[in-house]
Amino acid sequence: MTDTKTPASLTARSSIDKSHVRLELWMLVLMVALALAGVGITQAVKSGGKLYWLFLVLVYAAISLTLAWRRHAKEDQHIWPLIRTEVLHWLGALVAINIVLFFESADIASRGVAADYSLLILALSCYLAGLHFNWAYMPLSLVLAVTVVGLGYLDQLSVFVLVVPVAILIVWVFAKQKLGKRAGA
Repeated sequence: MTDTKTPASLTARSSIDKSHVRLELWMLVLMVALALAGVGITQAVKSGGKLYWLFLVLVYAAISLTLAWRRHAKEDQHIWPLIRTEVLHWLGALVAINIVLFFESADIASRGVAADYSLLILALSCYLAGLHFNWAYMPLSLVLAVTVVGLGYLDQLSVFVLVVPVAILIVWVFAKQKLGKRAGA
């Protein structure tokens, strides 16, 4: 059986794939920036940024759903099972963070602990989203996990001194790997 794809169609497909990877990378950068802003808000605001973590889950879910929709629309695949799975995935993260925030409001957990646990839940959710939905969530989960560990051991300034370079390194490595694979493919 011969391949019916012409070199022109392969080039067009390659440029579409490359633009999609670039979009994913920009979304990754945005998500890392939002997570780092959340760490700052958690440390600076008396309420611990309770609503920020819930907002962040919704933003991450919206980005994940949008990227999935774009990717699957091009491939003419059935998208609704994936959308249902993603919605349930992110809904689980939302419920778990709400439970942690309930513990905080009931004085079962302190503000700092609740913020750390919320970030840890978000890191785990991103890790699982990276495994099942979109690679861009995998490096994000690493940044979030490093941030949680940093918050547990270091003070506020030290967290940013540690996390920002790690975040830049992780984004750079994944960008190089993904764009390098697409160019070589």
